[in-house]
Order: sequence, then structure tokens, then C-alpha cells
Amino acid sequence: MTNIRGLTPLCLAAWLSACAIDPSGSYVGQLERPDDARVLADGITIFVAARLPAASSTVILDPLPADQASNALTPALVSALRGRGFAVADVGQPAPMPAHHLRYVVTPLDNGSLIRLILDDQTAATRFFVRNTGGELQAGGPFTVTQAETPS
Repeated sequence: MTNIRGLTPLCLAAWLSACAIDPSGSYVGQLERPDDARVLADGITIFVAARLPAASSTVILDPLPADQASNALTPALVSALRGRGFAVADVGQPAPMPAHHLRYVVTPLDNGSLIRLILDDQTAATRFFVRNTGGELQAGGPFTVTQAETPS
């Protein structure tokens, strides 16, 4: 039997975090450990690489609030994407067409972090990263992905 009580706080936390975030921008909540940025960036990059051809794709990262300019995740994400062969541009920076927009929202949740990604306003994905017994983040399951319907 599925434990619904465990799912309810997860859904509530995701809903509350979405209410406080600019829907057209990215957001990175407080990361607990310095190595969390690399783990989360690698997870995001794996998702993007499964959806886009690396060698011919430019990814534009949607902007963060000004008070998050020094977050540890964004530079780790740029490095991970470039390491997989993606070109990365900031919003407002000229980018070749077609470029793909990536919005990322990372919020602390329970004993880990919840990631919400939106790629090109068409594909949304959510994944929970939980701390293992050694205190390191690891994927708590696969990405849950939803795809917007395209008009016929």
C-alpha cells in the first residue's frame, strides 16, 4: 500500500515553493553542503542531455533573482553543461537560433533538495535528491516529466 502521508508534504512543499518564485525565472534555495551544487548540476545536465543534442544545442539559463547572483549551483551547472558539449548563454546574451531556455528551481525539502526544471516552456521535470547515510545528495528516484500538448 502506498504511503500517502509521505507524499502530501512533498506536494505541499513543491506548491508553496512555486508560489514564492518568479514564474519566468530560475531560483536556487540554500544548499546545505558545498558538494551539493555539483551533484544537482550533474542531475540537471543528465536530464538536458537526454532531451537535446549536445553538439548542436545552445542552452540559455533563465535568470535568477539578483540576490542569488553568487549561488554555487549556477557555475556548476554551466560547467557541467559545457562538459557535455552544450553551448551555454545567459538571458540577454546573443545566442544562435534555435536556443533552448532552461528554468531551474531548486528548493530544500526534508532531508534533501527538490529540483523543478522547465525546458522551452514545453517540458517540465521534477526530481527529489535525498541525503544518503554519508550525508551526500543522491537521486531519490527518476525525474517525473510532463510534456505540454502541442496545438494541431
